Amino acid sequence: MGKVFWVFIGCFYALFILTFEFEYSLFPEAYGVFNIFFEKLVSFTGQFLFGLHNEFDPSISSDSIGLYVHLCNVFVLSVLGAFLSHFFGSKSYVNLRHYILLFLTYYVSLQLLIYGFDKLFKAQFFYPEPNILHTQLKDLSRDILYWSTMGMSRGYSIFLGSAEIITAAFLVWKRTRLLGALLGLGIMTNVLAVNVGFDISVKVYSTFLLSCFVLILSPWYKHLWHFFFRELSTPPLEPEFSVTKKNRLATPWFKTIIIFAMSMEALFPYLASQNWNDDTAPRPKFHGAYVMKSNELGFSKFYIHRAGYLILENESQQKKDFELHIDSANLQLITWDYRKKKELRWRYISHNNRLTGIAPVAESGSLVECEYVN
Repeated sequence: MGKVFWVFIGCFYALFILTFEFEYSLFPEAYGVFNIFFEKLVSFTGQFLFGLHNEFDPSISSDSIGLYVHLCNVFVLSVLGAFLSHFFGSKSYVNLRHYILLFLTYYVSLQLLIYGFDKLFKAQFFYPEPNILHTQLKDLSRDILYWSTMGMSRGYSIFLGSAEIITAAFLVWKRTRLLGALLGLGIMTNVLAVNVGFDISVKVYSTFLLSCFVLILSPWYKHLWHFFFRELSTPPLEPEFSVTKKNRLATPWFKTIIIFAMSMEALFPYLASQNWNDDTAPRPKFHGAYVMKSNELGFSKFYIHRAGYLILENESQQKKDFELHIDSANLQLITWDYRKKKELRWRYISHNNRLTGIAPVAESGSLVECEYVN
């Protein structure tokens, strides 16, 4: 039954990785191909097995209903694949467990590198946007509150990012793999606790990564139990991977290529943008928070978001966002209301790259004065 179990594990983890939406810079994104089929399967099983209405969203996105249905589908498919391999598979011995654990080791190492560099260069816990800074604490959701608090400290982001990068490096080397797996288990336990405690929408994925570390540590379970609870013993090192049994010299080159590819994937966004500290990166034109001198346009404040959004806030502190394009030639802010599918243009005047007045193009009156606050 050991082989059946590891075939199941291999199928389940492979299907999850191939279908979970995760954006890479250089590596191909397989989910775009596979999810054409799997989202149709989610739609079918969601309606006919789980009784969901026929208009539910079958997309396999983070912590969505579609993802939970998809996990059930993947579980059933993996069980089916495991038993088919038992009855119809080759009887020759293959150390499937070793290859699966090795693949998962490099996979979680890649994820730690990506998330680690994102923190190190402030791409993940970035400095809060003006609309967040001008929102009262009681009105912030728990996930935005946590994210913004972390973004205020460059030093702590460096600490967290460095810890994940060092753990990733420990994982890829045989002599430090056990230490890396233990560190990774601690890091991902904390990440999952934060995601659950602050209701951050990557709970399923962080649980998946944590389970990877639980599996990676499985060769050392017995030795760790004796080390911590019975008697001191030195856990053995996991045997080094070889590309082929006959050509062991290929192993260092193979590992070097993999490590180089992983490093390039994690670093490419920063090599391309040359943005090594997002706190000091240039912001887009007119970026910031503005206060209206009068309320005749129906809002008291507005914000220019770095991601290309105009956010309006009324006197009740209710906010509404629009996609934004700045037409500098015609001195216009072009906004798109994606809820009503409607475009609205605003005339503007500015001074020293700060807006000083705006008004809808459709209205012929004078511009309403505004003041940049930060």
